Amino acid sequence: MDVLRFQKANCKDCYKCIRRCAVKAIAMRDHHTEVIDEDCVLCGRCVLACPQYANQARWDIQPVRQLLQSGKPVYAMVAPSFSFQYGPDEFGPLRRQLMTLGFADAFESAEGACLVKTQYENLVAQGDRDVILSSCCPSVVLLIERHFPSLTPLLAPVLSPMQAEAKLLRRRFGPDAAIVYIGSCIAAKNECDENPGLTDYALTYDELNALFVSNKLPVDLHGAQCSPEPRRRSRSFPLPGGVIGCMNKQEDYSYLSVDGLENCIAALNEIKAGRLHRCFIELRACTGSCAGGPKMSADARNRLEGRIRIAHTADTLEDFPPQPTLPLERTFHPRYSQAKMPTEEEIQDILRKLGKNSPADELNCGTCGYSTCREKAIAIFQGKADITMCLPYMKKRAESLSDKIISNSPNAILAVDSALRIKLANRALADILGLPGDTVFTGRQVSDLMDDFEFITAFSSGEHTKARKTYLEAYDKYVEQVFISDESNNLVICLMKDITQAEKTRLSLQKTKSEAVEITDQIIAKQMRIVHEIASLLGETAAETKVALTQLKNTVAMEEEKLP
Repeated sequence: MDVLRFQKANCKDCYKCIRRCAVKAIAMRDHHTEVIDEDCVLCGRCVLACPQYANQARWDIQPVRQLLQSGKPVYAMVAPSFSFQYGPDEFGPLRRQLMTLGFADAFESAEGACLVKTQYENLVAQGDRDVILSSCCPSVVLLIERHFPSLTPLLAPVLSPMQAEAKLLRRRFGPDAAIVYIGSCIAAKNECDENPGLTDYALTYDELNALFVSNKLPVDLHGAQCSPEPRRRSRSFPLPGGVIGCMNKQEDYSYLSVDGLENCIAALNEIKAGRLHRCFIELRACTGSCAGGPKMSADARNRLEGRIRIAHTADTLEDFPPQPTLPLERTFHPRYSQAKMPTEEEIQDILRKLGKNSPADELNCGTCGYSTCREKAIAIFQGKADITMCLPYMKKRAESLSDKIISNSPNAILAVDSALRIKLANRALADILGLPGDTVFTGRQVSDLMDDFEFITAFSSGEHTKARKTYLEAYDKYVEQVFISDESNNLVICLMKDITQAEKTRLSLQKTKSEAVEITDQIIAKQMRIVHEIASLLGETAAETKVALTQLKNTVAMEEEKLP
C-alpha cells in the first residue's frame, strides 16, 4: 500500500519538495511532481515542505475506528515522543484518554526500545563487527537498503522498537489482539505494512488528534492530573543520541550519533569509503531525531522544553523490568535499482539545451531542486526532471522572446515610471518620431519627446487601458496611443501606432469632399439663379402677350359693332 498520497490538482510547480528531498525521490511529470516509490525513504520532508498539501501521508483513521468498534481488544503502543506532542511527562493522562477512545489499554513503545538497546549492547560486546549501524529508524533502513545497498550488512539485525513492543504485547495478549502504533513517524506505516502479524496499523499524532477532536476529547494534556511515574532510561530514544545515551558502552568502541538525512548520507559515504572503524553509529533521518518527526506538530517539533522533559524522565540508570527472552532478530535486503546513467556527451548535450555552454553558465542555483546543473541534467536524462524547471533558462528564454517581440514590433513601445522617466523604448519609437535608430531614450524625461499629460493622467487615475488619437506637432506625426497602467511595476506603458499616412489620406479625402460639396452648392445656387431669371423673363413675356392679345380682342370686338 502506498504510504504517501499525491494530489495532482494541488501541485503548483514550485519544486519545493524536490529541494527538500535528500535522495531526490521526486520526479517532475506533466508539470507536476510525483514520488518515486522505489527511491523514497519516507522521511516525510516533502509532506512538510509542500505549501499546497499536494503530498500527504495515508490516513488510517477509518480502519482503526472499525477496529475499536468491532469488540475485539485493541491495544495502543505510543512512542516516547508523546510528551513533546501532548505535554505531561507521565504517560498516565494519555493512557486514560486512549482508553476513553475505546482502546483496551495503552503502553509505551519505550519498553520495546529497552529490548532493542539491550540487543545493540550484546552486538557490540561480541566484538566481531567493525561498524554497527542502528536499525531503529525505518527511514534510515530504507535509505541504506535503497541507496547504500553495500552497507546493508552493517545494519544491526534487530527489530525496531515498534516491532519489539508489538512482539511483547502479542505474547501478553495473544495473536488475536489488535495492536496500533502511535507516533510522529510516517515511515512506521510502511514498516507496519511490510511486517504483517506484528502491528496492525500505525497512526501519526495528527491522526490521533483527529480522533480526539471527533470524540470531543482535549488535544493538549498539559496540566492533566496524574500520579508520579518512575523514570526509565530508554525513554531517551526520541532525542538525538538517545539510543547510545541509554546504552552501556564498551571501551574499545566509539559511539556516534547522527541526525538529519543529509548528515546520515554524509556519514554513510564516509563509512563506504572505509574511513570509520570500531564504532556504533546511531542514525536518525529526522533532524532532532523522533522529536523532529514529520508528524510532530510544528510548535512541539521546535520546543526545547519538551526535550528537557524527555531528558528528565530518562535521567536514571533504571529501565523497564527485564522481559523473558524474545526473538528480536531481523534481516535486511538491498532494494537498490540502478537508474541508467548518461554518457558525458549526453550530459553536455542536455546542458547546451539548458543554455549552459560553458562552466561559467552553470549557476548551480538550486532553484529547480537539484544542487548542480550537472545533477539536474542527469535527472532530465533519467526522466525525473524537465528542462522547464530551470529558472535561469526560462527567464533567459522569456527575456529573449520578449526582447524579440519588443525589438521587432512595428509599433512604438514606451514604458515610463512614476517620475516620468523613460524605462524602456524600442527602435520603432525612433522610426515613428523620425529620430536616428541609435537614439538613447532610457533615463530621459518623457516630456523631452512629447506632452506628458496623458502619462500623468494614467498614473493618477489608475485606469488599466486608455486609447486616443493625437497629433505630435513637433514631428508632424499622427499616432494612435494606448496607455496601459502597470501598478505592480509602477509603470505606464504607451503603445503607439503611426497612422500619419492614413490620417493624412483621410484629411485629404475629407478636404476633397468638402471642396466637392462647396462646388456642388455653387452650381446649385447658379442653376437656381438662372431658373429664377428665366422664370422672370417668361413672366414678363406672358404679361406683354396677354396685354397684346387683350387689345387685339377688343379691337376685333369694336369692329364687329360698327358693321351694319
